[in-house]
Amino acid sequence: MRRHLVHRGLLLAACAFACMSAHAQSAAEGVAQVMTNQLGPLTRASPRGKMEPATVYFREGALRIDFRDADGKSLRLLLPADGQPGWIVDAKGAALPAAKARWPLVFDPQVPCAGQGMFANCQSQGPGLVAGQNARHWRYRFTRNTGPGLTSRGDMWLDAETGLVLSYRGETGAGLPQEWQVQSVDYGVLPEDTFDLPKSVTGR
Repeated sequence: MRRHLVHRGLLLAACAFACMSAHAQSAAEGVAQVMTNQLGPLTRASPRGKMEPATVYFREGALRIDFRDADGKSLRLLLPADGQPGWIVDAKGAALPAAKARWPLVFDPQVPCAGQGMFANCQSQGPGLVAGQNARHWRYRFTRNTGPGLTSRGDMWLDAETGLVLSYRGETGAGLPQEWQVQSVDYGVLPEDTFDLPKSVTGR
């Protein structure tokens, strides 16, 4: 029973990341060190809402998030590009499916609310500096849970050039707080095998 509930929790948590903007940019590639409270269902963090570290690799729609659970066990969320199914992978290569999961990674820094519904509203709050990058601060609302972290309202800071989400703090329609803070980001070409799926998935 416990194993079934954990499995179910993993799937629900992974699916909760489905909020990529329809106007997302795809040129950003690199690695970022992040603090976020969105991994709680996967890590069993206590107290609830605790900010936890993660290493995030990104390239043209593909995403890999490396993190540890409450017991120190290494886990990896792999989200291939082109809408392929995602996977949660442990250190031994065992994998659980994360169907239809995506992550809020990149939005158009000029019109971040585009494609998020006719009532979505984004108000520019001016420029800033986040994680050493020139950023644009936007306050958004009425996005029907399509904002970063499946939020409906909040504040987000986007890299002014790439549109990468450098920080956000918001709430879902149900009032669940979501937070994401990039501590550092390095843009550059990643090794070709960064997003490779484990043998337990590919069978080879």
